[in-house]
Amino acid sequence: MRVDGIAVGDIVKASIGGRVVYGEVLEIRSGIVYFNPISLGSGWRHASAQQIIGHWRRAGRRRPAGPDDEDTVVAPPQQLALRLDLQQPA
Repeated sequence: MRVDGIAVGDIVKASIGGRVVYGEVLEIRSGIVYFNPISLGSGWRHASAQQIIGHWRRAGRRRPAGPDDEDTVVAPPQQLALRLDLQQPA
């Protein structure tokens, strides 16, 4: 498998020594993928491109960069106000 499409935070599946290991990618250097294994009992922390047999990208909605971001939703003051005029049951 090519490591060009693998990024930090992705999940990889590696076959090392006849065992299958899943891990979250920490770093990619010189064609070697360094990962944090999902099962901590695994002794492997890196795999070569030939040992990677599966890859899942980290996907999802991206968070806004800051309060001035255009995608930020601002709630109107009426929505945030407490209604104090409700009568309490006696």
